Amino acid sequence: MICHNSYMYNFLMKKPIFAIGVLFFIIFLFQFKNSDYMKKRQKIYKASSCTAILVKLNKMKPKDWKLDCEGHFADQSDTLVAKIPLTIKDPKINPRAIAYREMANHLNFISKNAPNDNLERLSWVKISIINSHGTAEGRTPGHLLAKMQSVQTNAALMEHLKTSVSVKDNFPLKNNEKSE
Repeated sequence: MICHNSYMYNFLMKKPIFAIGVLFFIIFLFQFKNSDYMKKRQKIYKASSCTAILVKLNKMKPKDWKLDCEGHFADQSDTLVAKIPLTIKDPKINPRAIAYREMANHLNFISKNAPNDNLERLSWVKISIINSHGTAEGRTPGHLLAKMQSVQTNAALMEHLKTSVSVKDNFPLKNNEKSE
């Protein structure tokens, strides 16, 4: 035993860089366990409605969308958060109007592509349409967004959105627009 320990001691004394490298590797492993990457990996394996929706939507969503889950199912604060950039090519188009139209289209996309049973159990869906002129944000309960799957006509869809989605924006008002 003593021979083996003295051999290891002599080896580490002759190669101090190796010993420091081993120590740094051990420190790295302990810090990696608590990193954001590992927390996201652990979150995937915990059963929740938001995570199930996130897994399904991540397969279908456009690349520029950022989807994330916040809150917990147990305290009824689980929220699907969608941040979507919007680029407007025509300067004549009102950025506020197009942001609201895109919000409606994206909420419809989420309702059609998310698993309906998980969407019904989700507490909230928050969506942000981000543009260089401003941001339009909407919030709706998951069970109301799940009902959007059965809406057939555009008029019924618009009425459903008006009654179920609370919105706000920070687009500058033009002279001919009224404040709500």
